[in-house]
Amino acid sequence: MERSLPGVIGAIVRAAFPVGCAECAAMLSDDAVLPLCPTCDSAIVDVGEPFCLDCARTGGEPRRCARGAHMRLAAAFVFDGPVRTLVHAFKFGDALELAEPLVARAWEGPAFGSQHPDLIVPVPLHPVRRRERGYDQAARLARAFAAHAGAPDVPALARTRATRQQARLGAKARAANVRGAFTVARPALVRGRSIALVDDVATTGATLLAAAEALRGAGARRVDAWTIAFEPLE
Repeated sequence: MERSLPGVIGAIVRAAFPVGCAECAAMLSDDAVLPLCPTCDSAIVDVGEPFCLDCARTGGEPRRCARGAHMRLAAAFVFDGPVRTLVHAFKFGDALELAEPLVARAWEGPAFGSQHPDLIVPVPLHPVRRRERGYDQAARLARAFAAHAGAPDVPALARTRATRQQARLGAKARAANVRGAFTVARPALVRGRSIALVDDVATTGATLLAAAEALRGAGARRVDAWTIAFEPLE
């Protein structure tokens, strides 16, 4: 008998996290999409509908952008509590099996329902960083998003220079750190296309905006951002 996709995802989650909830170690339910008990899962805060990332960065009204949204951000969850735990496990703890459950849970919310891009493009790591980590987390997420969105994931971007880790920098330093750090490796594929640019977490949006600038420079018709989480700066 064939299992449904949620059933398969639940089986993967329980196999990968046999000790239980990733946040509190309580027992997982059979229908858990993420390795979280019902209590911890209920602590997840949805971000809601997509919003203008530029307005969010500059203190405007991101849900009421009157400029056509320079870049819309579709982010599923606020980067806090159990979401932070899971993203860190996925990004730094070799928990690669979390890519599909994170995207499946994100897809249930309101952020991505109206999004219909032509291509899904991950924000790439620099080759040195990728060798150190052993995998590219955005590429894994892009593959999972592509399966849900019905659009191909294409590694159209390359990171041309190594940059410092953004988490250690302030807003202005983040923008300077990634300025000019991306190039389009496959310009013929992105020209005239609508693109969803995928990363794990958006904070100031500096990395996403720098990558989007490269894509627009290569002729992309529109570039928006998809992330698992959004972390507003205080």
